[in-house]
Amino acid sequence: MGVNRWSNSHPLDRIAIAMIVVLSLLIGGIIWSGDHTFPKVREFSWQDQQIGVEDSAFILTFNRAMDWQSVTENLKIQPPIPGKFSWSGRRLAYTLNQPIPYGQSFQVTLDQATAATRGDAEEAVKMQPFTGQFRSRDRTLVLLGIDGEENGRLVLHNLTQNTHQILTPATLTVLDFKADPTRNRILFTAIDRGNTNQDLFEQKLYAVSLASQEAQPQYRLLLENQDYQLLDFDITPNGEVLIVQQFSRRENEPISLWVLTDAAPPRRLKHNADGQFLITPDGQTLVISQNQGVAMVSLNGDAKSKPVDFWPKFDQILNFARDGSAALMAQNNPDSTRSLYLLSNQGQEKELLKIGGYLLDAEINPNTQTVYCLYTTFNRSQTANFDLHISAIELETGKQQRLITIPKQSSGTLSLAPDGSALLYEEVTVIDKPSQSVVLNSVGQTVSESHVWLYPLQETNAVFFKKTKPQKLLPGVQPLWLP
Repeated sequence: MGVNRWSNSHPLDRIAIAMIVVLSLLIGGIIWSGDHTFPKVREFSWQDQQIGVEDSAFILTFNRAMDWQSVTENLKIQPPIPGKFSWSGRRLAYTLNQPIPYGQSFQVTLDQATAATRGDAEEAVKMQPFTGQFRSRDRTLVLLGIDGEENGRLVLHNLTQNTHQILTPATLTVLDFKADPTRNRILFTAIDRGNTNQDLFEQKLYAVSLASQEAQPQYRLLLENQDYQLLDFDITPNGEVLIVQQFSRRENEPISLWVLTDAAPPRRLKHNADGQFLITPDGQTLVISQNQGVAMVSLNGDAKSKPVDFWPKFDQILNFARDGSAALMAQNNPDSTRSLYLLSNQGQEKELLKIGGYLLDAEINPNTQTVYCLYTTFNRSQTANFDLHISAIELETGKQQRLITIPKQSSGTLSLAPDGSALLYEEVTVIDKPSQSVVLNSVGQTVSESHVWLYPLQETNAVFFKKTKPQKLLPGVQPLWLP
């Protein structure tokens, strides 16, 4: 007679077997009928973030596979930002076609999108409505003050929040400054205002923090001047490395370049460095203007490293495209004119401008389609022989359009907004007699009055440039947009 193992099993065993059978049936039913969880956005990479020009795409991560056509058709961004979609697995990426406009708040909404189905017989399940928020950085500039207590001091002006703050103490006279690309600090050179015998070669290098909300921001000394005279400096795009140009006080040495980091002792670059220099956008090399040409040297090599590249035709490096695809170089011509060239990273050259004056500055807009140039021309009809100009040059066609002319001004500053929306420049009055102002222009003249202007840029497909009316902002010199 056979043994009935079910009847002879322990009661707990029978319960366990029954539960396994029930669970198996439930799991099989779920698999057979499909996934009934409601699709939703699990993560939004820009949620409550402050976005800058280095941020080019956001990602939406879903809890299940989606019908991407329904997602792309229903995703809304307000205000609109042109871009393109791509997706992989459960992640959707939206890549901007141009830098995000600064000074705005944005909302991303997604409704009515559906999950992916296994076939026509399966009903599409609509997702839970999603709303996300983010904002772009404020439109902020830093300048050298000219009026009253601001004279010779760094001033931070926020156009978005309409705030105004003095950054440096009254005991220092600021000479030059640069914004850390990370937007956390301003690097500046200054001399002691109380020492009337001090000259410009007694400058020291400082940094003032922008991270705190204190009424008087914290600043600290980065580089002394006992052994060397500080001439110039630059900072890498990640904000971690400083390059300083110095002249030894104690030894009969040429002007030298030094690499400064927090992680290692100062390291000297053994290259002729008596001219202007700029760090490339990748932060790996340095381009140096020399009498014999323009050289590119590695920041990671030792003192015996040879130049990575050399261009004998040019004598000045002016700027780079943000993506490193091109550089702006200047050349002296045999007829005493100056030419501005675009040099691609493939070695192709294109002359953009030829003038009978001085090339002061030039910048390439974020989409690498337009160059803005600051330069002077000789004017024989005036006692002050130079006029200052700002022109736009379309790279594809070479078409030029003069945007601004300032009569009787031979020096100035040009700064292009990080989102490409506007230019900053100043209109300066200089005097040759004694003045209470401690601010000097690039040729050593005392600046008694100066106003910063904003020129809005309106680029269209139909017209190269639609000229707009400049806006007078505030007193000051050397205006610079924060990144």
